[in-house]
Parts: sequence; C-alpha cells; structure tokens
Amino acid sequence: MEKAISRMFNKVRVLLAIVLIISLKGVKAQSGSEVLDPAGFVTKYNPNFKGIGPEVYNLPAPRTKEEVLVDSYKEKNSFYDSIARQLDYQNLIEEFQQTSNSSYLIQQFQPFPNSAEKWMDLINSLKRNNNTRLAAGLLNVYALEATKQNDIKKSIALLAEALGLIQNTEFKADASIVQFNLANAHLYQRSFSDADALQEQYLQKAIDSKRITDQANSLVQAGLIRAHQKEYKAAENSIIRRAIPIYNKTKDFSGKTKAWIQLAKIYQLQNKHTEAQWFLIQARDLANSKNFKMDLPEIEYMLGYSKFMQQNYRVAKLELEKAKTLADGENNKALQLAIHDKLGEIDMIMGNYESAEAHLSEYWKLRKELF
Repeated sequence: MEKAISRMFNKVRVLLAIVLIISLKGVKAQSGSEVLDPAGFVTKYNPNFKGIGPEVYNLPAPRTKEEVLVDSYKEKNSFYDSIARQLDYQNLIEEFQQTSNSSYLIQQFQPFPNSAEKWMDLINSLKRNNNTRLAAGLLNVYALEATKQNDIKKSIALLAEALGLIQNTEFKADASIVQFNLANAHLYQRSFSDADALQEQYLQKAIDSKRITDQANSLVQAGLIRAHQKEYKAAENSIIRRAIPIYNKTKDFSGKTKAWIQLAKIYQLQNKHTEAQWFLIQARDLANSKNFKMDLPEIEYMLGYSKFMQQNYRVAKLELEKAKTLADGENNKALQLAIHDKLGEIDMIMGNYESAEAHLSEYWKLRKELF
C-alpha cells in the first residue's frame, strides 16, 4: 500500500515538473527575447499560437551602414578601368591639333554643318573645285567633332581621308598635323602598330623640315606608344634622352612639363611609383614656376594615385584633396570622378565611413553624368 502511494506521488512530481518546464519555456519565449530572438527585433509574440513552424523565426540583424558601404565599394571597383579610359579620352581631345588654316575655316564656314550629310556635301564640293587644302582642313575639324561625340572610328576614317588628300602636296605642315592626330586616335583605340608607324612618319617629316618642337612632341608620343607595347626602356629613353634635351634647348617649358607627366605615366604602367613621383614632382615644380595651371590637377591626382598604390594612405589623401580643389576649379568632371573614387576608398580603409559615404554619393552623381 505504501509503495503504491509512493509511486503515485512520484508520478505527480514528474507531471508537476513537466508542467513547470513548459510554463517557464513560455515565459522565456514571451518575455526573454534573448532566447528566441537573440537579435532583439521581435516586438510581438503570441505564446498561444499553434500554427505550423517554429515558435519564433530568428532573423539576422539588419546590415550596418559600414557593411552596406563595404559592399557598395566592392561593386564599383571593377569600373576604375573605365574611369582611366575616360581620362585618356579627355587627353585625346585636349591634344588634338588644328591645321594652319583653322582661323580661315572658322571665318568662312562657321556655323559648321549640323549633320553628316551636310558635312560631306561641303567637303566634296571643295574637293570637286580642287580646294584640297580647305577640304583637308574641314575633314580635320569634322574629325574633332566626331571625337567629341566619342565616335573614334569615324574620326580615324576622316583623318585618314584628310591625310590622303594632302600628304603628297606642298602642305607638309598640315599633313604632319593630321598625321599626329591620326596617330593619337589609333593610340587611344589601342591600334599600337598603326599609331607607331604614323608617329614615326610624323617624326621623320619633323626632322626633315627641322621643326624641332614637333620632333620633341612626337618623341614623347612615340614613348607612350612604346610603353603600351611593353617596350619600357625604349619608351623611357625616347623621352629622357631625346625629347627632354630638345625642350631644354628651345626653352619649351610647357612641352617639358607635359613630357614629365607622360614619363610618369610610363612608370606607373610598370608599377614603379617611386620613379613616377620623382618626375611628377619635377613637373609640378615647373608648372608652378611657369603658372601652367591646366597641368596641375592631373599632376596632383597622379601623385595621390601613386601614394595610394604604395598604401601610403595619409599622404595620398592630402595629395588627392589638393587635386580635388584644382579639378573643382576647372569643373573637370572626369578627373573629379577619379578623385572621389580614390578618396572614398581611402576613407573606407581608414574607417572614415561618413566621409566615404559622401564621396560615394558624389562618385555616382558624376558617373551617371559622364557614362
């Protein structure tokens, strides 16, 4: 009898223990969010719900601002090559040369035709009347317009036609100018063999006619072409040993400044950033002393870029902020885009997330405008 009563009490104790455990579980689920909701985002919980599934779905916490920024910066990294390409495109337009009769062409034909058909009607009428020099000059002007519309293939075709008209005439200086523009267009299109051949022809004509400054300019461009073909030593020597002495002799300080910049680009292509910075500092000092303000934004950006590649982020930030001030003053949007791209990356590395977010906002605004 006593054993039966004892067994009954044991069963009661077990049942009470089970009820207590279930009750405590419900209380914890309802009031202790750290158990069923470790992230702490459940604001309503019904302990009486008997539906299908777990009592509480444990969702991950929302991503932090820093995590979102990290992903945003990762997504845009692959676009930097397009920004560099845009800077090359800008240089192509800036270096485009006009023929010797450009002032006359503006006086006689401006406003220029506003359609391809009208352009060619005008040019063909001049060709029929044997106005070869005017036709070639207008083809050169039209090629610049095509370049500004980012139609480089059309520009190359127009320049080739212009060169065909005058390369065997007495207008040798104009033929050389067209040839120079055509070589640069091929360089931009990465048609290196065509660019090389044209630049060599341009150089030889400059030597034959004793146009010393044109010789130096051609040697600088030839050096850049060699660098893209990975003939780095020949590229460096073309500028250091051949072009720079000519600029020194003629006291062409503007040409010398641009030559230092191109030489720095050649070293950057080789990932030799210490050498690149040395020549950029020479270019900056000369540009400052001669008040060549147009060259300074690119110089400061390139200095900042080299410091960035060397992971000297503090100095890189200072250089890029100088470049930003100068680029803002010129409203140079392609350069502004490149600067915001790198400043934002530096701020991410240094943990300056608010500044990085601001640079990312400017980056996207400029990128949408340019691309």
